[in-house]
Amino acid sequence: MRPTTFYFVRHGESEANRDRVFSGRRDSPLTERGRAQSVALADALADVAFDRIVATPLSRSLDTALVIARRRKMPVDVVRDLVEIDVGARTGESFDEVRGLPDWRDDGFVAWPGGESLEQVLERALRAMRRLHRESRGQTVLVIGHGGVTRILASYYLGILPRLDGSPQTNTAVTVIAVDDEGGRVERLFGTAHLNDARR
Repeated sequence: MRPTTFYFVRHGESEANRDRVFSGRRDSPLTERGRAQSVALADALADVAFDRIVATPLSRSLDTALVIARRRKMPVDVVRDLVEIDVGARTGESFDEVRGLPDWRDDGFVAWPGGESLEQVLERALRAMRRLHRESRGQTVLVIGHGGVTRILASYYLGILPRLDGSPQTNTAVTVIAVDDEGGRVERLFGTAHLNDARR
């Protein structure tokens, strides 16, 4: 049986991304640049035959997914277990402010104050992966998700947790993970070649 191939894509630029603040579970709509990135992403993935498209309930994820789904006349399945990390008390705080605090680690995190721990995020994300693999066995699944959860999953399949891979991950970066009943492997990590026209 061939593996289930997951294309994990971070959503287009949101207002919080533009303003360099942590949004976590708070909804933050796409910017004009984020919408342009979503179109560039749809163009770049035009030749990939997806069997299923998945997003999270947050509009920055769902709206990015809809750009691709409408072209293909496909539905978007909402999977709540893949929603972004709950950053608790840090919601709305700037990246620069948080990076100076004692609970920040550049190579990962233990728990966000009032939010989720690494173990909690990994548990729910793997629960979603197992279910999607079971339901779409051997198929190709597009997941429009979030930077934090995608980095945790990629780091898990790279076998480096609790350390997180520190490679740059821009909006609409593409990570490909092949999953079978024994585990999974990362085939592409945070690819961004398709963004050349959307960076302007």
